[in-house]
Amino acid sequence: MRDGTDDLTIEETPKQHVAPPEHSRAGHRAFGWCSRCPGREVWEELLAWRQRDNRAVGEGSAPDRMPHPSREGEAASCGR
Repeated sequence: MRDGTDDLTIEETPKQHVAPPEHSRAGHRAFGWCSRCPGREVWEELLAWRQRDNRAVGEGSAPDRMPHPSREGEAASCGR
């Protein structure tokens, strides 16, 4: 388990196109590791996929959630 003191940037390891049994081949292909690897956790793999997807659409380090609801969301929650 990681102590959370790093800057949440997922370090790159050499990519592997094969994975050990019961590991994620997609995770190993994309990052060289997966959440089933020793010393890794599910949240790290999820974060890595989100960062990869955000880079692919050009969002950079934009948060996955807005700090406040949209006008449409506010209207829906108020019953308007």
